Amino acid sequence: MEDDHVSPIAWVEVLETGVPDLDRDHRALIDQCNTLTNLMESGAAWGRIVDSARDLAQGCTEHFRGEEALLDRTEFPRREQHKAQHRQIERRFKELVEFLATGDGSSAQHRKAAQAVRATLVDILFRHDLDYKSHLQHIAGR
Repeated sequence: MEDDHVSPIAWVEVLETGVPDLDRDHRALIDQCNTLTNLMESGAAWGRIVDSARDLAQGCTEHFRGEEALLDRTEFPRREQHKAQHRQIERRFKELVEFLATGDGSSAQHRKAAQAVRATLVDILFRHDLDYKSHLQHIAGR
């Protein structure tokens, strides 16, 4: 039988932006994502899984607003593109959560959609947010 266990997302040094508020947010989002994964793997009630995905999506939206304010203050050159990426991600999260809410977890499609929430967060942390890391470190004199 195939092992479907998904390892938790671990905080790694490469994710450090050097901005304590952003790093704290990123760690909290990772924790929320790991909670979602744990709920799925433990066979928790589908409503709890949907609520956890909704909480993660909301946490990302709140994080995005703070991050955007910082990128505006520091005049990140690609901030408008980054904001547009945030809106796309928010729409994706909204669609995923809405889809999750239409099921009971018995469908492979719904379970796959719940896993897509995790993949989306990993994409945010490793691709989108690393885009501005060197800019923030330069501003901080590092």
